[in-house]
Amino acid sequence: MRRQRFYDRLPAFVISTQEHSSLAYTAMTYLLSLLVFIATLALRFWVDDYLLGTFPYVTFFPAVVVVAFIFGVPQGIMVAILGGLASWYFFIPPYFTFELSVSTAIAMLLYVFVVTTDIGLTAFMMSAYRAEKTARDEMQRLAEHQEVMAQELDHRLKNVFATINAIINLSQRHVHTVPQFATALRERLNAMARSNLLLRGLRSGEETTVCVIISKALEPFGVAETSRLQLSGPPVPVSGQAVILLSLVLHELGTNAAKYGSLSVDTGEIHLSWTVGTIPQPDDSTKTALSICWSECGGPTPQQPEEGKAGFGSTLVRRVVAAVQGSVAITFAPSGLVAEISIPLDAMHDADTEAA
Repeated sequence: MRRQRFYDRLPAFVISTQEHSSLAYTAMTYLLSLLVFIATLALRFWVDDYLLGTFPYVTFFPAVVVVAFIFGVPQGIMVAILGGLASWYFFIPPYFTFELSVSTAIAMLLYVFVVTTDIGLTAFMMSAYRAEKTARDEMQRLAEHQEVMAQELDHRLKNVFATINAIINLSQRHVHTVPQFATALRERLNAMARSNLLLRGLRSGEETTVCVIISKALEPFGVAETSRLQLSGPPVPVSGQAVILLSLVLHELGTNAAKYGSLSVDTGEIHLSWTVGTIPQPDDSTKTALSICWSECGGPTPQQPEEGKAGFGSTLVRRVVAAVQGSVAITFAPSGLVAEISIPLDAMHDADTEAA
């Protein structure tokens, strides 16, 4: 936190940096300024016997400077006017009258010149202070914004590396040669890259939607915005690392469809729908979740994998969804593969979601 300087608390500096100061606070500064004038007038009477009728303004010059600096330029002008009138009436002969003579006019002009110079310099200083404070506040804001951006970058890098580590660990269990491993890893990393491009376009706190993520994730398969991809569902917002999570899941389903399912033939289609509702929990409670149904048709009849020999794609989908306490049910129907995925709705907005 920036250390506050002593004059930041002075009324003149407080008022100068506020668009609307309270009426009571402003009235208090005028009252205190009036008390300063009364004190300097009393002091001038006290030293009058020592000055022998000279220096009529001697106590009012510093009073104007002090009041303008502490309470503000308008208050300084008030004290300057009162000091000039008091000096004219009490301390410039002929006394106790406002009679104007040549000597009085010269004395008053000198007083006006001096106090105008003092007040003008104070006003200039106040203007410079406001500009300097605005610059300091802007620098503080930029520094805080930079710190937030650095933390966000660090957080996203950690999530990316954690996801890559999980993909590598799973990939090495389902391939037998280095080229196979390289191909599988390259495809998954490209999917992550596309989702990160989408995520990078979002500022902290901003969201995209399920529909946009689906289009980006299935773009490499050439079915986005075609009749082969039927989409149905409400605009559900998604933010943070949940963008990458959902992109990886959809990419794996699309890859499986392109190799073995409806996208491996020209007539195949994918029907993708999603809804928001409640799902039961093990403790008999319910939780709001996003339910996605991936249904393929028009392709080859899917083959049920042998028990304990699930492919890498389905394993990754289950692991990624399970990481956010979601569930996956895959059915190998004669018409095509059907995958029903439920993800807790709060995970779709959680910037700390990690697919691990």
